[in-house]
Amino acid sequence: MRRYHIVVIGRDDDALADLVRRHRVDVARHTVEQLERGGYRIHCHASSAQIRALLTAGYVVERREDVDRVGKARQVEVGPFPKTRKAASSRAVFGATRYLSVAEVEACLTGVADPRNDSFVSLITLPNTTWENRTCHALRIGRAAGGMSRPGIYLLGGVHGREWGSSDILINFAQRLSEAYRTHTGIRLGGQNFTAAQVRTLVDTKDVYVFPQANPDGRHFSMTRSPMWRKNRRPAPPGSSPDCVGVDLNRNYDFLWDFVKYFDAAAPIVNAIDPCDHDNYVGPEATSEPETKNVVWMFDENPNIRSFIDLHSYAEGIFYPWGDDDNQSTTPSMNFGNPAFDGKRGIPNDDAYLEYLAEDDRAAIVSLANTMREAIQKVRGRVYSVEPSMSLFPTAGTSNDYAYARHLVDPGKAKVYAYTVKWGSPDNPTPFHPPYGEMREIIAEMTAALLAFCIAM
Repeated sequence: MRRYHIVVIGRDDDALADLVRRHRVDVARHTVEQLERGGYRIHCHASSAQIRALLTAGYVVERREDVDRVGKARQVEVGPFPKTRKAASSRAVFGATRYLSVAEVEACLTGVADPRNDSFVSLITLPNTTWENRTCHALRIGRAAGGMSRPGIYLLGGVHGREWGSSDILINFAQRLSEAYRTHTGIRLGGQNFTAAQVRTLVDTKDVYVFPQANPDGRHFSMTRSPMWRKNRRPAPPGSSPDCVGVDLNRNYDFLWDFVKYFDAAAPIVNAIDPCDHDNYVGPEATSEPETKNVVWMFDENPNIRSFIDLHSYAEGIFYPWGDDDNQSTTPSMNFGNPAFDGKRGIPNDDAYLEYLAEDDRAAIVSLANTMREAIQKVRGRVYSVEPSMSLFPTAGTSNDYAYARHLVDPGKAKVYAYTVKWGSPDNPTPFHPPYGEMREIIAEMTAALLAFCIAM
């Protein structure tokens, strides 16, 4: 079934909500724009049959590209794996001409943790192998032994298979940071400059945990077979179609995971309980997937983590909790843990339920987000938005809501300021994995944002 990148215009927010409730198209939910002449515009991905149904229902639809056909051409920009592991591990992302393969990402992690850096870089082996029996790795970059007095920053990427650039961003970040620290030099990215002293203070006083490829199975499948593949590769349930493979890992975390119970039945939630849903199947239970378990394991094993950034594409935005409903800071009892509000969540712009976020936390979270925003802008002038994750399309089971909610569920856990950063413009060709020339510019922007965040944290 062919799928197309489209732009849809609906007359009002209820019409846009029906894109999910009724038409089940794959919305790029943070690309919603309110038009001056009335109505809303949003980027989506849909089949020919879905496009015909939208036109019949009165939507205006602009067809941009056949994402499968163009994505196949983009796969050429992945390239073959080098003949030796040593060649792969030494490959620098900055200035590269193609995306890293799955094997190259793992080899590059080993390269950053080589003996030249062993006084301040540790390679971490994640405990849960994927459905296709791959082992994932992460890095800890920090001079001293980890401890609760050293704030930890957790950077995650590669959760969705088709979002190839997140892994490349984090490998570039780790390579540039470790190289600058070892050689006592600074880092310049466009108009953004980080001094050698800032780099040294960061590595000497903080721990940075870098997990760049959480879903290698899905990434490999997207890079070699189906460019628009988003989920992991959990086998199809017995008796179902062989096409019913995979779980959306960013709907599988233990935060309001059972959305049918917690949300209003009319909520236009971007989650699915059908294993055959192409993009948003939440899985058989919360944290069911080995890849999700690995992400959670990193939090549990490193209790000094105080901030978390999950890199995705696309929207040019920095998003913070909450994603299940609009925020409020006046009624603490109205919160995700209160069963009195079950069945009322997820309707945008109403008063039946609003998710509580303390004003002090909101101010601190937004301040750090603005630090990233300013660093991005200094590289080449791109301006990212800063806003809560909730839009016209609520979600449940996502990483940043889970990360921030941990200390509210269990007061013994540390408070974690959590973000989803969606890099890349909706107007890029194949926006989930744009042409590598554009991706190289995005890598510079995101590396600057992450360095600025880590220094400020």
